[in-house]
Amino acid sequence: MHKNKYISCDRLINGIDFEIDNIELCCFRCHKGGGIIPLCEVKNGNIDFDSFFSARDKYIKENKAGKINPKCEGCLNLEKKEWNEKPVIKYIHFNHWTHCNSNCEYCYTKKDPKYKGGVQHYNALPILKEILSKIEFSPSGEITFAGGEPALLDEFDDIIDYLLDIGAKKIIIHSSGIKYSKAIERGLKENKIQLVISHDSGSSEIYEKIKNTYTYDEVWKNTAEYAKISSKNVYSKYIIIPKVNDNKEEIKKWLNKAHECSIKTIIADIEHDFYNQNKNNFRECLRILSLCEYIKNAAKSLGIEVEFYNSAIYLYEKYKLFIPLFKYRYYFLELLILAFPLLIGNLGHILIGGTDILIVSKYNINSLAAISIANSILFTIFIFGLGILDAITIILSNKLGQREHIKGYLLSSLIFSAFLAVIFTLLCYSSIFLVDRLSFETHLVPLIKQYIKIVSFSMFGMFLYQGVKVFLQAYEIVKFPNLLLLGAVIVNLIFDIVFVFGFFGLPAMGSKGAAIATLCVRSLMGIAMLVYIFKSINFKSKIDLSYMKQILKIGIPIGTALLLEFLAFNIITILVGRDSGILSAAHNILMLIPSTTFTVPLAIATAVAIKVSYYYGAKKCKEVKNYSYAGVIMGVSFMAFCSLILSLFPAQIIKLFTDNAQVLNISLPLILIAAMYQVFDGFQVITGGILKGFKMTKVVSSTVLCGYWVIGMPVAFILVRYFNYSLKGYWIALAVALFSMGMIQALIAKYKFNKFKKTCQD
Repeated sequence: MHKNKYISCDRLINGIDFEIDNIELCCFRCHKGGGIIPLCEVKNGNIDFDSFFSARDKYIKENKAGKINPKCEGCLNLEKKEWNEKPVIKYIHFNHWTHCNSNCEYCYTKKDPKYKGGVQHYNALPILKEILSKIEFSPSGEITFAGGEPALLDEFDDIIDYLLDIGAKKIIIHSSGIKYSKAIERGLKENKIQLVISHDSGSSEIYEKIKNTYTYDEVWKNTAEYAKISSKNVYSKYIIIPKVNDNKEEIKKWLNKAHECSIKTIIADIEHDFYNQNKNNFRECLRILSLCEYIKNAAKSLGIEVEFYNSAIYLYEKYKLFIPLFKYRYYFLELLILAFPLLIGNLGHILIGGTDILIVSKYNINSLAAISIANSILFTIFIFGLGILDAITIILSNKLGQREHIKGYLLSSLIFSAFLAVIFTLLCYSSIFLVDRLSFETHLVPLIKQYIKIVSFSMFGMFLYQGVKVFLQAYEIVKFPNLLLLGAVIVNLIFDIVFVFGFFGLPAMGSKGAAIATLCVRSLMGIAMLVYIFKSINFKSKIDLSYMKQILKIGIPIGTALLLEFLAFNIITILVGRDSGILSAAHNILMLIPSTTFTVPLAIATAVAIKVSYYYGAKKCKEVKNYSYAGVIMGVSFMAFCSLILSLFPAQIIKLFTDNAQVLNISLPLILIAAMYQVFDGFQVITGGILKGFKMTKVVSSTVLCGYWVIGMPVAFILVRYFNYSLKGYWIALAVALFSMGMIQALIAKYKFNKFKKTCQD
């Protein structure tokens, strides 16, 4: 290794940073979260030059010895190379504080008593001249002004004149833009100054909230005047501040204002304290990252270049692997952020049923067949009610898009959910009387009826949970409900083991134990959701009957679509169950595999429906189109990947659920069909989500009717009756049905979008 090759920083060796009462190595410590590394103090406007040079040499020697100051760790400016140790000043940073004509909410000086009074503690110019008399200055270097408002410094004009006179070619000035400066004007005319004006907003309301001044129009007027001199050297900066300006609407207004002023480059950053507190919060970082991606894309469409500063650079460095290299990457991130908790919830629903099957399959095959058939009957009934409740999200998201307040609908939503719970408890319990008439194997009938009797009463907990969940989804509050559901999976697994096999003095109860576990878990879920939302319930608000009618109008077609879909799947379980309990068990396990992977596109479809519904209400054509395309790409790509895995490892996947030789022999020949089925299923559920966002729920139910019952079931009848395909025939028919539904829904969505485009604001 060359003796001069070591890790260091160009600013340490070749820089100088003027701070409020001392001179430091650089200004980057406040952005990466490090600490101050002083070179020397400034006392009465003077410095000890011997102390200054000695401190610089000390840090350089430490670097040469392989030591990195802890306050520099993680800085992106560190690099390993052969350094020229001849002292040259290439970076000068002026942050020696004076008062400011803004009072920004995010400014670090608000928390530091040292900055009270806004006094300029010393003049930097004579110190700079003295240093440059001892160290060579590189005109190609970078000189930056920040800290307070530079144009208010007593010596600002003199410093600019001096730097220009000694040949400085790049002077960066961070300014509030409130005071128009002749010195800045001169530098722009000579093409030596880059002026960064802090706007942080696109509207006067947000500007005043952030800056605590009423100078919005004045700042943009000065921006336009500077840009007339040199538009390529005048930048507009936007610091993303959570819960203040972290939304696309405000960003879009800001970009439009910059475009009107002929700004060619913008700068985006993230409020530093927020980033430091949340840099390990995956969901929050992805949300902010998606906004950065939106800025990049929206600016590009206006012909504006984008630079990221400080915390935004660190965010990109930390999460760069999560930025897909596609046209719709911002929309992918947005959908991923919204869909991920929904995915956890959907997976929870599947895993609750999956744990029942997993545990009961270890008990005996008859209990497995019984709960497979019983759940097919119950799901076919109550899925209709859950589909009706889905309308709540669509209706309220659309209202939010139209800028309506929706909190007052919570009580009505809860009462409506309770009303449905009573109805579907009675319907599920009544299905017991059908079991004797469906010609199941005699030894399975008592087990099926016993399971239905117990699980019917879990409707109260399930519908209360779902009613609150879909209400919160309209606000895109999805984390708690879905994490709760995932926690319920663990509780259900424990209850299943205890009740099915018998522990803690309890007898082994088999399928009855699984039913008791389901009843307990669903009831606890409903109670937990009620406790979570209880403080938000306004018991004095009026019961809105027109809102309930609207839920029924939009929800009944959704419920009908789900009913027809589940009826198609579950009638197969019932039909093959009449022939053999083993066929029913095999079908249930085969269904569980794609049903588990299906949770991903289903979550994406729900996210797409929410986004499309919101922007459909807001009449934003481009957003509707981009979210729709992004959803289709994500859903189909994921299911194609799952199909590949299923095709490559069929036996291993089936054996995760059972080692029963009969079930394996029935299931393995159907794996390739199930693999194709998954891709078609991913496509149809996303296109259905787009149509739900357009509030075309009747079209979705009609498509499901056509796909499963006009196309799918006749194909199944022919294959089973005339070609003796048995369970294989049903699975081929399901794949054909899903493909048909996806294509029909895609064509209808395209037609609807073309009509909608004519009414849009963008």
